[in-house]
Amino acid sequence: MIKCTVCLAENDDFSTTCIRCKAFLQDRVPNLNLFETSWQVIESPSKAFRKIALAEHKNYVLFLFSVLGVSLAFTAFWYLRLGTRFESLLDLIPAAVGIGVILGLVSAFIVTGVYHLLAKTMGGMMGFRGSLGVLGYSMTPVAFSLALILPIELLTFGMYLFTGNPHPYVMKPVSYVLLLGFDALIAAWTLALAVAGTKVGHRLSILKSMIVVFVTLGLFMGGMVFAAFQFRLIDHV
Repeated sequence: MIKCTVCLAENDDFSTTCIRCKAFLQDRVPNLNLFETSWQVIESPSKAFRKIALAEHKNYVLFLFSVLGVSLAFTAFWYLRLGTRFESLLDLIPAAVGIGVILGLVSAFIVTGVYHLLAKTMGGMMGFRGSLGVLGYSMTPVAFSLALILPIELLTFGMYLFTGNPHPYVMKPVSYVLLLGFDALIAAWTLALAVAGTKVGHRLSILKSMIVVFVTLGLFMGGMVFAAFQFRLIDHV
C-alpha cells in the first residue's frame, strides 16, 4: 500500500492519485517505449513489470504476441517436419511468418483471457489490460531469439531443419545441440519472466504465480496439439 503524503490515506500500490484527496502519489506512465521497456525487462524485471502495470497504454503488446506466434510457427514447422510441403525456404519462411502473425494475434486475447481468469481466481489484482501487458513483455526473450538465433539456424541447416532428411543432428550434431539448448533457455527465461510479472502485477505469491503461468501454458499447448490433430498435422511427425 502507498500512504498519501498529503492526507495520509492508504492507497493501492498502483494508484497514481489518492482516493481521498486526489493528490499525485507517483509519476504517470502514459506510454511504453518498446526498446527501453524490453531492455528493462531483462535488466530489472520487477521495476519493468511495475512500470508496465502502471502504464496507461500497453504499447507494442500485440507486436510482441505476433513475434511469439511467428516463433511458435517456426517451431511447429520444425517439430512436425512441414518443410516437406514446401519447395524451398523462400516459400516456407513467408508461410511461417503469415501463419505466426495470425496465431500470435489470436493467442493474445485467448491466452490472456485464460491467464487473467486464473490469476483472478487466485486473488490477482490487475485488470485485463495489465495482464495483456505483462504477458506481452514477458515475450522479450522470444523476440531476441527470433532476431538472433533463428537466422543462425536457417543459415546452418536450411530446409533440412524442417524436413529432417537428413536430420540436422546428423549433419552438425554440436551446432544442433547448442542451438536447441539456446531455444530451451529462451523458453525457460520467458516463463520465468511471466511468473515474475504475475507476482508483481497481480501481487500473488511465487507459488500462485507459477500455478497461473504453468496452467495457462498447459492449456495453450493442449489447444495447439488438439488443433494439430484436427488439421491432421500430427500424422506427419
